[in-house]
Amino acid sequence: MSLSASAAASAAVAGSVAGGAASASAAGGGAGLGSTGTITDARHIVILMQENRSFDHYFGTLKGVRGFADRSAIQIAGGYSVFNQPNGLFSRQYPWAFNPANSGPSSGAEIKAQCNGDLSHAWSDQHKAWNGGKMDSWVSAKGTVRTLGYLQRSDIPFHYALADNWTICDAYFCSVLSATGPNRTYHWSGMIDPAGSAGGPAYDGGDEKGLRWQTYAEALENAGVSWKVYQNAADNFGDNALAYFSQFANAPAGSALAVKGMGSVPKATGRTPDDIAAAIKADVLGGTLPQVSWIVADQQSSEHPYATPEDGAHFVHMVMDALNADPDVFNSTILLLNYDENDGFFDHVPPPTAPAGTPGEFYNGTNIGLGFRVPLIAISPWSRGGWVNSEVFDHTSVLRFLEQWTAAIGAPAKCANISDWRRKVCGDLTGVFDFANPVYGMPALPDTSQTIGLATCGPQFNPSPSNNALPLQEPGSRPARALPYQPNANLDHLEFGSGGVMKVWLKMANEGAAAVNSAHFAAYANAYRSGGPWQYTVDPGGNQSDFFNCGTNFGNGPYDLSVTGPNRFLRRFKGDATKPGKSVTVTASYADAPDTGLPAIWFKLDNAGSAPVTFTVAPNAYRTDGPWTYTVPAGGSTSDYFNAVAYTNGWYDLTVTVSSDPTFSQRFSGHLETGTPSVSG
Repeated sequence: MSLSASAAASAAVAGSVAGGAASASAAGGGAGLGSTGTITDARHIVILMQENRSFDHYFGTLKGVRGFADRSAIQIAGGYSVFNQPNGLFSRQYPWAFNPANSGPSSGAEIKAQCNGDLSHAWSDQHKAWNGGKMDSWVSAKGTVRTLGYLQRSDIPFHYALADNWTICDAYFCSVLSATGPNRTYHWSGMIDPAGSAGGPAYDGGDEKGLRWQTYAEALENAGVSWKVYQNAADNFGDNALAYFSQFANAPAGSALAVKGMGSVPKATGRTPDDIAAAIKADVLGGTLPQVSWIVADQQSSEHPYATPEDGAHFVHMVMDALNADPDVFNSTILLLNYDENDGFFDHVPPPTAPAGTPGEFYNGTNIGLGFRVPLIAISPWSRGGWVNSEVFDHTSVLRFLEQWTAAIGAPAKCANISDWRRKVCGDLTGVFDFANPVYGMPALPDTSQTIGLATCGPQFNPSPSNNALPLQEPGSRPARALPYQPNANLDHLEFGSGGVMKVWLKMANEGAAAVNSAHFAAYANAYRSGGPWQYTVDPGGNQSDFFNCGTNFGNGPYDLSVTGPNRFLRRFKGDATKPGKSVTVTASYADAPDTGLPAIWFKLDNAGSAPVTFTVAPNAYRTDGPWTYTVPAGGSTSDYFNAVAYTNGWYDLTVTVSSDPTFSQRFSGHLETGTPSVSG
């Protein structure tokens, strides 16, 4: 189908991406740096993991990311959106702004937004909120509606400025459905030892001690790569996970593990955050900044609720300024700012989890993770431009990036502990960066000199909702990095057997040239049956099929199933196996459009019935034309295509219905990948 769209629209997309990518620039320094256009141009990797903030809690209102305007959000029990959470037996609550008036930093409302207090986030209640992937028990799991509270641009302007100037990842998940300790253990070592063979399992907060497996710091030491932890050991909030390991806790004085991993920065000004920043600055100016650095904040600067975002912003800003004390160092450094876990704050995207029986991914028969989404912002010359990356990552992705980088510089350091499943499903962060097109220098950033301090936030203000509606997300898009998979799913066929057996067969695939990583899918039963969601991992170029009973004891004909996947991928199949729709089949596929030569989504419409059927394809978003109708004779079929890459930045959201059966509808929503940058949906 040659669908009308102006060439100007395509040009606008290209311009948007080009503007986000920006050509290489020496602004603010960097002109003297040697450039190969590869990962080896990064001379320093600095990792700053902060505390306890979910993605939606910080960035649900940020434009161009998978936030509160997510069209592919799952449905929870009762037919409600995942955003509309149960709040007791007879009420419901949407996410609500801690500071609804956005009334500025001097107001009491703004202080309450900063001082929102922490929530329970142990193994048990994190799993309860997750509820097997149903994501419908946040308030009951956390014991308070504060779990649904969120912050906005006016509350955390520095954090939003980082996202607007560099790259934010909106599919970065913590590693464990649990607390700080387990997630930091993953961050530094790649696992929690679920089998208990080396001092674990370190699955719940507070049980991290006496661990004996190799950390990544030791892998760097063995490879001859310089590294260091910047911390004040007397005020690190227990966040240096190397201390959980016996080899560090018992390291001899003066040894590499003791000095680099357990030592403290020199006392400088009397305030811990200033001490840490001063130590980094001294090493930058002295030419002794290690190749790999981990930074552990003091409690006040950690952003752990009670420790405010404003104090955290000040600390992050000081770290950036310390690195920029020599612009050539800043312009050859990758700073990864991430968060260990979500505290107890709501996030709406179900984390990918492993199918039952996956080695290394279960403790006591229960999924370890992935955990809930948390922010990651990549700050470097190779991630400038306000990009979003929607590839699935977790804390082990940081280690895998270091694996790639150390191999590239000729000193490979491998993390032996990461499970095969995580290596398949989670990326290695290299897709976040464009090493061929650096943009050097430090842009202007909001002032962060105003801090609040721990004393102001105790006792807790305990804010409560002032409204109950789906939050608005900032309008607009942002340039988006290419992703390494192409998910697809179809209702393949219906199966009928004796004794009232009826089955819906779904087929999930990871197709095309873009598919170089495995894709995670989950299947949800929206109605007529319990159970699920069911988890699937599909390798590049592969597919998996599964059936769902819809006969006796499972609805007796009706079905309503959804399949979710990466980057807002969604299918929803509704119908009744006893109605005329049982004779029609809709098959979605991807192929180039003959008029544009660019990838499009194709529909093959089959009618196995005894009478003609009219199919209707209607847009739900991204297009303003249509709908389109096709009358298919008995025993016949037809195919047509819908340009997505050429006209809608690769995005599509279409629903197919049939004239013969009002119970039948199939929704197809997602993004077509081309291996090149795009624009967020």
